Amino acid sequence: MRLKNRKFETFNDGILTVCEVSGRAIKRTKFENVRFGNKTVGAKRFWDAKVLDTVISRMVSVLRLPGIEREDVVIIEGRQYRIAQVQEKFDASPPCLYLSLESVQMPYRDEREGSFDEKD
Repeated sequence: MRLKNRKFETFNDGILTVCEVSGRAIKRTKFENVRFGNKTVGAKRFWDAKVLDTVISRMVSVLRLPGIEREDVVIIEGRQYRIAQVQEKFDASPPCLYLSLESVQMPYRDEREGSFDEKD
């Protein structure tokens, strides 16, 4: 059964990687080559985050993947973002996650096996 009010989501704006961090280091890749769609960061979301001393720099939608958490880091085109909020969208087709992302000012050190950290 298809619900009339479901918004169709697309994931054709790029590819991201979700990584687990510990302290100031990236420890492992949770998901890679994840397709995403860019979303508009609304004024309410922006100001609500600002009250909590967080600046949302972008928002993306991805297919629902188990295990994506606020403590994770997302890498898009070599740039690191901290996940400020994970919101499940059950009223979208297909059901997905909206990730509110905050730019990382001091990049995490990449300690994943086989990774190249340009500071080493």
